[in-house]
Amino acid sequence: MRASFIHIADTHLGYEQYGVRERFNDFSHAFWDIVDDAITRKVDFMVVAGDLFNKRAIDALTLIHAIEGFQKLREHAIPVIAIEGNHDRSYYRDGISWLQFLCYQGYIKLLTPVMQDGVPQLTPWQQDTMLGSYIDLLDGRLRVYGLPWQGAATARSLEGLAQALKAAQAENAPAEQRVEYRLLMMHTGVDSVVPRVQGLPTITQFQPLRASIDYLALGHIHKPYDFDGWIYNPGSPETCSAEEAQWEDRGYYYVEVDTEEPERIIDLERKERVHHAQRLSSKRRSFVRHNLRVDGLLEPDLLYQRLEEYCRREGSKYEHLQPVVQVHLIGTLSFDAGALDIPRMEEMVRNFFSPLYVRIENNTNDQDYTPEDESLDGRDRTLWHELERRIFEELVGQDSRYFPARDQWSSVITELKASALHKESPEQIAQFLREKRETLLSS
Repeated sequence: MRASFIHIADTHLGYEQYGVRERFNDFSHAFWDIVDDAITRKVDFMVVAGDLFNKRAIDALTLIHAIEGFQKLREHAIPVIAIEGNHDRSYYRDGISWLQFLCYQGYIKLLTPVMQDGVPQLTPWQQDTMLGSYIDLLDGRLRVYGLPWQGAATARSLEGLAQALKAAQAENAPAEQRVEYRLLMMHTGVDSVVPRVQGLPTITQFQPLRASIDYLALGHIHKPYDFDGWIYNPGSPETCSAEEAQWEDRGYYYVEVDTEEPERIIDLERKERVHHAQRLSSKRRSFVRHNLRVDGLLEPDLLYQRLEEYCRREGSKYEHLQPVVQVHLIGTLSFDAGALDIPRMEEMVRNFFSPLYVRIENNTNDQDYTPEDESLDGRDRTLWHELERRIFEELVGQDSRYFPARDQWSSVITELKASALHKESPEQIAQFLREKRETLLSS
């Protein structure tokens, strides 16, 4: 048997990222481009391993865009087999998801196993009930299983599924004998692939499936990865968050199966029929993420200068591409963060990148305050005024612009506080501050 298929996941249709409407369209275009490639390659089927949609409650245009892609596949007789991800599942009050609607309309075949004591029952998918854990293709020679998002019950479902698959093959029924290749879709990830995502099964917990499954098609984690020639995760076709920009090989898998080639021994206990899985990068909008260090920059103008140098160096690479640009300010500021002119920096990025969207994020650290004289104990009320003066002096001194006259500025702040407590008019307080600024900054 020879066959080919495309494996996608986490398309997140309907995501209007940053509130920019064109980003909504970007996610649809990434999906449509994969559909076009499937048609060009004349694959036998496509699998969607969850999170087709970005949220459970989609709008009409999101549904139209999904149907537009699936309709083209249906016109070319390419069936789509899907499972629900955590973003796809219906609210309990609704009872039916939009993926189920697409299934009822004949655009996809949605695998929804019946669960018994946390274990998926191995029953064939039925057109009349739209229920079942697997579907047979190519005259029963290729079988696709599906296990949708299980959340905290994933480990238990994995264990039960492995046992059920082993028992089914041991029965050696005629239908089982015809199956030459088995694919399983799951919407879950492998633990530690992305450190901040916790609670996923370990690679060891997937191993009992290997004796029964030739290709494990995963979704959920947006970082692409594969393990041991049988576990595959394509990543997100479009960029759902800034950190994903570093994973440039995200997209989808084009897989060719050939069970007629001689079997090759992987280890002493298992033989694996040959398949070739090629990860293809999806077409998506350019996404620029830059960490701009601020350490040692004593005033805002030096920071603006460093940003401009970066923009001049990199901006021309994205001519006519209208990228999304995120600049993260990192490190420790040597001046008050309130002095940063964020709109000025955003305009600078626009001038050099002509981006669809730009965001400047201040992720810098404040300089920690530690009193120089630790003998000043705040519990002694007689020392409060001296402690306050020292605190003002230390805080002012953290901004390099005010450091040379930090003792004078400390006195100014003390006087401002006293004026406010005595309820002097804002005009008088502002005039006092203007005069002190003129005197101290010009000296």
